[in-house]
Amino acid sequence: YRSFDGAYSLYENGDKRIMDGKHPYWSWCHVTAANIQTGSVTRLEQVRQVENQYFSGANDPKLYDSYLTQGALMKLGAS
Repeated sequence: YRSFDGAYSLYENGDKRIMDGKHPYWSWCHVTAANIQTGSVTRLEQVRQVENQYFSGANDPKLYDSYLTQGALMKLGAS
């Protein structure tokens, strides 16, 4: 059994903001997943970039082909 608790927000901090077209980007920030059988807790966090190679984004059709197709996942798993 797992329990998930998510937090959501606009991606803005004072004058700095990430835009989604004309509006500030709104998405999940982190998710806490708790396994109530084992007592383990995992926290997932959405970040701007990972290892200076992978960058987050939104509303970009190229992201689907780069990360969500079977071929893309196999390529990512091989690197």
